[in-house]
Amino acid sequence: MRGAGALLAGLLGWGLAEAATPRLRELELAVPGLPDELDGLRIVHLSDFHLGVASPGVRAVRRAVAWTAERAPDLVVVTGDLLTRPRGEPLLRELIAQLPRPTFAILGNHDLAISRDPQAARSDLQELEPATLLRDSGVELSLRGKSVWVAGADARLIVRRRLRVDPNTLSRAADFRILLCHYPRVVDVLQPGRFELVLAGHMHDGQIALPYPGGKVRFAHLNARFQRGVYRTPAGVLHVSPGLGTTFVPFRFAARPEATELVLRSAAA
Repeated sequence: MRGAGALLAGLLGWGLAEAATPRLRELELAVPGLPDELDGLRIVHLSDFHLGVASPGVRAVRRAVAWTAERAPDLVVVTGDLLTRPRGEPLLRELIAQLPRPTFAILGNHDLAISRDPQAARSDLQELEPATLLRDSGVELSLRGKSVWVAGADARLIVRRRLRVDPNTLSRAADFRILLCHYPRVVDVLQPGRFELVLAGHMHDGQIALPYPGGKVRFAHLNARFQRGVYRTPAGVLHVSPGLGTTFVPFRFAARPEATELVLRSAAA
């Protein structure tokens, strides 16, 4: 019994430590349709803060925000689940103010308490200054002389398995188009040619996983097709962030939190 107790304590300690220690990663990403002028554009992708509950993920978020500020990228995006409970809003605003501009954010299902997580309580932010909060809306930027359209889908995108808003309608004419959506499966309903890059979160890389040779079992989303990393789909290039916070339990096992700096590369570069 003492041995089992020591093993359990060790596993819990590992899970807490992993949840607090984000991977800070630079990733070169070839994107078809990227104008040559935007080759080397740097986007830091953050996701799933889940602030407002006791979790070592708060430490991971703080470290990721500080790292992002040091990197000074061209663009910062945060793809939802900013808050699990409204009491995390003061800290969220403190951290958002530290991020380089421009920063764009969207809401996730936890922000609206569309979740089985018993800790989730509705926050439903309407703005997040100095970041731009996108809710079925978009903003056109001028970067390196090219127009870049950044659109964000609301977390209510899918209600009772039906589309509430067609994400294809969020596209606009621009030299390069980015869609932010909390749910990776948005690519299943996107028409080719609407967006070149889709950035999502939600999955936590499973949060609690069991590795095996050549892969791992992700217990949070056993059958999901898009778990973490880069996917090349007919709808465009998809990057799914492992996120930074935790849900249900304050642990991560074999699913380390991550902040990712995407360095975009054109096919001609």
